[in-house]
Amino acid sequence: MTIECHILACDYDWVLPWTLRHYCSFADKVVVHDGGPSRGPGGTTWELCRIHGAVCKEWDTAGELNDLLAQNLKNTCWLGTDADWVICADADELIYFPGPRMIGDRTVTSHREAARYMLELYDNRGLCFIKPHGFEMFSDVMPVIGEHNQIYHAVRDGAPDDVWYSKPILFSPKRVAESGFGVGAHESRPVLKDGRAFNVDLKWPKAQPPVYMLHFHQVGSAEQVGARYDATRRRLSAINVRNGWGNVNDSGVVHVAHKRSLIVPNLRRVVG
Repeated sequence: MTIECHILACDYDWVLPWTLRHYCSFADKVVVHDGGPSRGPGGTTWELCRIHGAVCKEWDTAGELNDLLAQNLKNTCWLGTDADWVICADADELIYFPGPRMIGDRTVTSHREAARYMLELYDNRGLCFIKPHGFEMFSDVMPVIGEHNQIYHAVRDGAPDDVWYSKPILFSPKRVAESGFGVGAHESRPVLKDGRAFNVDLKWPKAQPPVYMLHFHQVGSAEQVGARYDATRRRLSAINVRNGWGNVNDSGVVHVAHKRSLIVPNLRRVVG
């Protein structure tokens, strides 16, 4: 059972160390597509990849956040792989396997073991796309790397969100010829190798046993998260602005207040 992960990274320096720590704990190959302003050898992303044993590839975004470029990359970066399962994620998106507590008479002690056990179950059922349960994770305090093994050991609470974060970004390239991701990868229109085509949309059933997609943008103080929104807004491409992709109109402070008004009332313990 081999797992390959592709991570799209643009100005995600704060979370990328956690992202790499997570995916490198269970994936056989992790590739980071570095679209940040300081991309290239010697940059922060390249050094983080070297430390964690991941592959870093330059991704020319012309210094902008362009969702069409991201859509194209997610639909092509995995082509030619011989992995059994592929994940195509943004750097603040973690596919997490809660996993069984027991396998037979053994206690499951690692996320790697849970991931492989669950993917074998999906594989034996002939599944092609896995739709996770989505969660927007939340913490007012930035976790300190080194004090916690994984970010979700520090940030355990989140609000369920299957509209934006139940993304079908985990799939089997053995069965899939075209991934067909739409903008933002919220939905896909894949074509299988046997020629069948269909839509993986909001009505597509979520995986059982469940896998989670944990989104880690609402981590840190409102000022810190608002500053991230403002930085992203300044980099929005003309096509994003024209189509309203992303936070186009509101200041970071206003946008984070709106997001948190929806998240905080629905918080629950997600991990642990």
